[in-house]
Amino acid sequence: MSVGKLTRYGLPYSNVVPAGTATNNVTPGRTLENLQLKLGGTALTKAMISLFRMKANGKTVIEGTGTQIDKINAYRGTGTTNAKFLDIYFTDYSLNNELDRQVGAFDTSAGIINLTTEVTTLGATAPQITPILIESASQKSRQGEMLPFATLIAKTLRYPYNIGTGGKLPVTVPFGLTNGAIIKRLHVFQNAGTMTGATVKQDSLVIHESLKDENEFMQVRHGRVPQAGVYTIDFVVDGDIKKALDTRDARSLEWLFDFSAADSGDILVEYLDPLGNL
Repeated sequence: MSVGKLTRYGLPYSNVVPAGTATNNVTPGRTLENLQLKLGGTALTKAMISLFRMKANGKTVIEGTGTQIDKINAYRGTGTTNAKFLDIYFTDYSLNNELDRQVGAFDTSAGIINLTTEVTTLGATAPQITPILIESASQKSRQGEMLPFATLIAKTLRYPYNIGTGGKLPVTVPFGLTNGAIIKRLHVFQNAGTMTGATVKQDSLVIHESLKDENEFMQVRHGRVPQAGVYTIDFVVDGDIKKALDTRDARSLEWLFDFSAADSGDILVEYLDPLGNL
C-alpha cells in the first residue's frame, strides 16, 4: 500500500521539567513537512518556551522562542494558531502550488545521520510535550535520483541586535558568501516596537525599501497577517518561490533598518539552504 503522507507520533521527549531543556530524536529517512508540538500538563504555553532548537548532524537548522515561531506561522495567514499546538514548518503551505510549498521540505534521507530537537521551558507546571510528525516520501524522481531542490532545507536562524538610540541600524546576517543562500523572509522582532522602515541592497542595488505602513499594506493584500512588534521583509509575499532572494551570485548584502527610538530584539531569517552552508 502506498501512503502519500504519514501522520504519526514521534519519539517521546526526555527531561520534560518546569524549567529546563527537554530533548528528543527524530528518526530520519523521510521528508519532514511539519513537526507539531502538542503542549499539555497543568501549565505549558508557547510563551513559556524560551527556546526551540532543531539540529541536523549537530548543526542548527531551526531556532527561536515559542512566541517567535508562533508569530512567523501566524504571519503566513494559512490558518489560526492554536494555544495547544506549536508547528515547526518546513513545507510552506502559504505558497501558491505544491511545487512552491515543497521547496524546503526537509528530506532527511539525504545524508542525515541524526536529527534532534530541544525545547527549553521556563515557568511551566507539570509540562507535557507530545511530538507529532507529518512526513511524506523522500524527494526522488521515478528513476531514484534526488530532485533538484531536495538538498534545500527551510532553515530559520536567529541573530540578536541592539540599537541604543533612534536612527538607521546597519545589520549583517549571513548569506553564505562562498556558496550563497536563498532568503524567503526576514523578521525583525522588536522589544519596543520602534522600527519604522527598511532598505535592502544587494551589490549596492536597492532591492527593497519600505515604510512600515507601506510594507504591511502590501502583505495584507496578499493574505499575510502582519504581527505586532515584528517588521517582516517578505520576498515571496505573492506566494511564488522563484522570487525568493537568491544570494548565490551576490558579493554584498546590506540591511538598513530605521528606528524611531532605542530598541533591541532578534532577527529571524527564513533561509532555503543546504545543510552544510550556513
